[in-house]
Amino acid sequence: MQLVLFNGSPRGKTSNTKVLLNQFEKGFKTGGGEVISTNYLLQQKHLSEQVAAFKSAEVVFLAFPLYVFSVPGIVKQFIEAIGEFNGSEKKILFLIQSGFSEACQNDSAKKQMENLAKRWKMENLGVIVKPGAEGVRLMPAIMTKKLFKQLNALGMQLAKNGKLNKEDLKNIATPVELL
Repeated sequence: MQLVLFNGSPRGKTSNTKVLLNQFEKGFKTGGGEVISTNYLLQQKHLSEQVAAFKSAEVVFLAFPLYVFSVPGIVKQFIEAIGEFNGSEKKILFLIQSGFSEACQNDSAKKQMENLAKRWKMENLGVIVKPGAEGVRLMPAIMTKKLFKQLNALGMQLAKNGKLNKEDLKNIATPVELL
């Protein structure tokens, strides 16, 4: 399986999103998958090439942080640049990470991505939601060990099985609510 990554963080190569994508990618490659390219949507001068890479990809992974309960502007611009798209026989996967401590804060953006996959007629492999991820790029290894193991496992699942385990997606998206 071949995968094209899209990092929608305004922080680009210094983002928490990149750290999380790197961990997923490690597992994906260990499982026998191949990453064709990593595209940083922050590099807007390459928007036409990024859209072309998206449209030609077998499997797309779009990852971004939640900003003010929605996608960052550069991700919205990318989605608009893709426009109407018939992605039949193509697959898409999403990662939404946020600094919020509860996964439920990501629900609106998650629903948007699920609807987007339908609009583009792409098979949605899942939406990885990771709350509490702000500062993950600065945390010591002892604090990220479990999360990185989960992301590695998800990457390996995708490479080996072509899909993600729904229970594992549920487990990474904890806590859902703090009461």
